[in-house]
Amino acid sequence: MVAHTRTPLRTDRLRALNLPTPVTVHVDETGVPTHIEGLSEQGGSIAEIVETWRIDDEWWREPISRRYVDVVLDGGKHVVLFEDLHTGQWHVQMP
Repeated sequence: MVAHTRTPLRTDRLRALNLPTPVTVHVDETGVPTHIEGLSEQGGSIAEIVETWRIDDEWWREPISRRYVDVVLDGGKHVVLFEDLHTGQWHVQMP
């Protein structure tokens, strides 16, 4: 067992992890993402789409409607994209 340090928690040092980052996503004529602009790394071309799903939630407050796309980029990096279906804005998150 580890002894308690008696150091108070500092709420000013708390931060959200894995915040979504706005990006520009190019889609083909059927709406399938093909390329991402705005990533800090090279390789914004999408090599594979692993999975897609949609979430509609909190209709009683401020509705959330998002289309998620789990992709693998050309360089092998794995990211999750989501489109806010109310605004049309795309975001990227690391899985």
